[in-house]
Amino acid sequence: MNQLYNFMMHVKDHFVLLTVFLITSSIHLEAKAWGGDGHQLVCSIAENNLTARGKSFLNRVVRQGESLKGGVMSFPESCLWPDKVKYSSRKDTYEHHFLNVPRASSTIDLSRDCPHLSCLPVGIQRSISYLVGEPGGERERGRQAAALRYLGHYIGDLHQPLHVSNKYDWGGNKIKVRWFGKNTNLHSVWDREIMAKINLTYPESLTFMLAQKASPGNLDVMQWMGDSLHLARENAYKRPNGKLIVNNDELGDAYFDTNKPVVIQQLLLAGHRLAMIINEIAAGRTISVIGLQLTN
Repeated sequence: MNQLYNFMMHVKDHFVLLTVFLITSSIHLEAKAWGGDGHQLVCSIAENNLTARGKSFLNRVVRQGESLKGGVMSFPESCLWPDKVKYSSRKDTYEHHFLNVPRASSTIDLSRDCPHLSCLPVGIQRSISYLVGEPGGERERGRQAAALRYLGHYIGDLHQPLHVSNKYDWGGNKIKVRWFGKNTNLHSVWDREIMAKINLTYPESLTFMLAQKASPGNLDVMQWMGDSLHLARENAYKRPNGKLIVNNDELGDAYFDTNKPVVIQQLLLAGHRLAMIINEIAAGRTISVIGLQLTN
């Protein structure tokens, strides 16, 4: 009996360790799209491109975050918060971080791709809807602070091409690749690995990023998403020779050299476009992302 008991305890201990490993591995895999450095760079670029009214608005709403978990934090730091709560206290926001599109489609159709109104563009529209107007009380002030954090994070996610990509492979998460000899997956290459090889970090790379030229274009969130889908199709999922990437492909210098400027430009555009949105909200102008206004 003692031998049986010891064996069962041994199995239980290994099961617990395996469970902890799988959970922590999963968190490491998906915790920070664009990496923590990327999201903070995006939000700091935006902060540096605000009008005087936009800065005043942002600072006021940031201070309203005292009632949220973690309390008041800088805007760049607050842009990491949505990833920290999507698995716990705010699980209903998980699907707001991406948009899945059928592999055969080159365009976005929200009636097909977001039938339950739970996807990235809806998350952006909902965040904007909470930020418009004066909050009526403490609850509304907290909602606004959370909405600003979500908006900053979601605009960053939008510009990571594999957050607007194939449903069947979970945005490249199911495509296993070797990145300069390291086992990973395609989504992680775009989330973190290309940035790490460029050595883009926050705040060290902020001066470099602010010195780069950007042409953010018009405030058209759905067009931005269409551009990300195009980059997913033509850059993320393909080798420089045009061949589709498949499981166990080795990615190295050619892939990195092709996509290094893409990553830099997407981070830069995300920051400038986020500033555009915040400036518009601060000026009292209405922004429609998905063709309807969501009420608070």
